[in-house]
Amino acid sequence: MVVAMTGNTQEKSGFGFYTDRDVYVSGETLFAKIFTPEGNPARIVYLDLVNKYGARVAGVSLGVKINQADGFLMLPDSLGSGNYLARAYLKNTSGKLKILREIWISNRFDGLEKTSQLKRVTGLGKNQDKITGRIEIENLETTYQTNSNIEAVIKIEETLLNEIDGNLLVSVAQTEPSFDAASFIWSADQGKEGITENKGITLSGTVTDRKTLEPVTGITVYLTIPDSVPGFQYYQTRKDGRFYFLLKDYFGAVQAVVQCFGNTPAQRLKITLDGLFADAGTLPEFRQQPISEEFKHNISRNIDVLTFRKIFSQDKLKLEQVAIRQNEISPYYGNPTRTVDPQLFIDLPNFTEISRELLPGVKFRNYNNEPTLQVINNNMHDYFRENPLILIDGIPIRDLNVIKDMGTTDIDRIEICQYERYYGDLRFPGVVAIYTTKADYSLLPTSDQLIRMDLETIQLKAITAENVISESNIPDLRQLIYWNPLAEPKSTIFIKCNTSAIAGQFKLIVRGRLKNGTLIFAEKQFEVK
Repeated sequence: MVVAMTGNTQEKSGFGFYTDRDVYVSGETLFAKIFTPEGNPARIVYLDLVNKYGARVAGVSLGVKINQADGFLMLPDSLGSGNYLARAYLKNTSGKLKILREIWISNRFDGLEKTSQLKRVTGLGKNQDKITGRIEIENLETTYQTNSNIEAVIKIEETLLNEIDGNLLVSVAQTEPSFDAASFIWSADQGKEGITENKGITLSGTVTDRKTLEPVTGITVYLTIPDSVPGFQYYQTRKDGRFYFLLKDYFGAVQAVVQCFGNTPAQRLKITLDGLFADAGTLPEFRQQPISEEFKHNISRNIDVLTFRKIFSQDKLKLEQVAIRQNEISPYYGNPTRTVDPQLFIDLPNFTEISRELLPGVKFRNYNNEPTLQVINNNMHDYFRENPLILIDGIPIRDLNVIKDMGTTDIDRIEICQYERYYGDLRFPGVVAIYTTKADYSLLPTSDQLIRMDLETIQLKAITAENVISESNIPDLRQLIYWNPLAEPKSTIFIKCNTSAIAGQFKLIVRGRLKNGTLIFAEKQFEVK
């Protein structure tokens, strides 16, 4: 199913959202293709899943290329049976528009034997894209046997090829005739304003005073992405206490640390992060609808199918993630004056001994549990009077008690910059960067002024492939038998795939968008027996 904006807005925007199927079982993977509005500068589109009460249960950030995006959403195994809303949106979309798509998810441990009614979205017209006769699907039989070959041909008129914008989506999947899913445009407030996400996702939030609870202006907030070459950004809060970070060109799961320090030792602050995804806002109304016996039967079959796939460790599709490396070759604090590996030397029990024996030009003292640290300024041949920038795995710290008990077994390497270093408006009177052996960031102090999180940035691209069944007695249990969201428009496209051991109604669908924003499709249904 697809939704598009209506009237002239529809023709100009071409905002479309497609999923591989309408009906799923918890623990499965939902595949999606999204056409984003033409001319929108955002390069991140969000795909998430909310239940009928507005609680978010899953979400991913997808990179947009040439106003298109594709990706997948893992449906949690714990989801209860019922209607859910898959949403696609850009944070800066005019009018805060989202495309909502109604899907059904069944809990794989709970059938619908005693269920007589379903809750369905009501009061909203279902939008459709335009069927076209300028795309023809040939050589597709009306009936196939299970585990047989399909060799279809898609033919596109030459005049239409010049009108198509970007790539096509071609899919072959099982359909559920008894569940007529709805898709529609929904307008709702997405929360606080942000910056345009043109090269990565944004993190935003507010710094407040812990005593007064009022926003604080002029506070420097640090964002660190710990790594062998750490990423680093800073932002000075505005009058409303707000801050924003753009995580440029980060992909997959990363650890992020957001922190701030008071302007005086006595100042106590609190950081509050905004949610990465848009607020649920208001949701459409639902109404009760009788459930058919055919739907119950098909749900029971789908649950059995997924159960067998789990038993045989058989994924519907194989996902081969493509690793993407960061471009940085040196840390943000500059190339170090020297690098020391303490483990190459004798075992030393604490940082006082390490600095004395292994770090010339670094003076660490711990008198009455009030440690101090100074770095020599090579240009002036004297020690800086201020504390240097002190880092643990790339993360700035000010409390020297964190490092005082670190010995050689705790430290992988130490990098030292014995000169003045500037990063934007920040001045560092020398740098001592300590990289730990565990790299688990467990030494970071717990505080309202520091938030550590596991963050899913732009979803890594994945290559989908058919399952390889190694043993003849193991059935092929795919319900999605072909998925290509990046099909190149050509006058003739050959589709080769195999039916699985699943019987039922299937459909081959070709979807695309024209340069004027019109969303088009062609489809042909067949049965597998």
